Amino acid sequence: MLRPWTVAMVLVTVHFAVAQGVSPTVVAQQNGLKWEEAAAAILLSQVFGVDLSSILTARSEVGQPVFTMAPAIVIVSASKRDLREILALRRKGRGWGVIAHQLGVHPGAFNKRRVALTKLSDAQIEAAVWQQVLAQIFAVPPPQIIVLRQKGLSWGDVLAALQVAAAARMTPEAVLVVWRNAGKDWAKVRAHYGVSPDWLPPVSGMGELKPAPLGYERGKHGKKK
Repeated sequence: MLRPWTVAMVLVTVHFAVAQGVSPTVVAQQNGLKWEEAAAAILLSQVFGVDLSSILTARSEVGQPVFTMAPAIVIVSASKRDLREILALRRKGRGWGVIAHQLGVHPGAFNKRRVALTKLSDAQIEAAVWQQVLAQIFAVPPPQIIVLRQKGLSWGDVLAALQVAAAARMTPEAVLVVWRNAGKDWAKVRAHYGVSPDWLPPVSGMGELKPAPLGYERGKHGKKK
């Protein structure tokens, strides 16, 4: 059952990656991360105005994947609380909705309908954040992201597919064909299309992310010259 709701947060005016000298490749190498996690950390930092180093430090300290930390970043942005404090509450077994409610975060920070966050599962909250962030950044309909997830792709693979597709001006589906033929190696896919791993699209302007359906959960361009 699909339910339309949104992550309603304010985007800061930013220019990603190469434009601001933040390289996903360098971030990955310096922090022992895969490209996908490094890029995810950069996107969360830029979209929500949270210091990148604090995200990377917290990720290292708690050993929690960047993708599952996304709701914590939204809570930091809305509550102005320290990321470590929020992750400490998480380690006590509290859900994202409970933590947000405890810290006085209004439901509107996560969903336009203002559905009580305690009624939403952690998977729903995490999915909603990434659906809206990726849809906004890569200019694709949120339902298309849901379809990619339903194909069994991790959030990291969804991010990588959208990055290559946007840079190469291809559809995500076409990119996935090359990915599977390349042994699911994103470095080979980028080489195939001549896409730089350090390219991420610029995002500018301020406003709320648009509503999108919430799907079921299983758990300009950067071509090289």
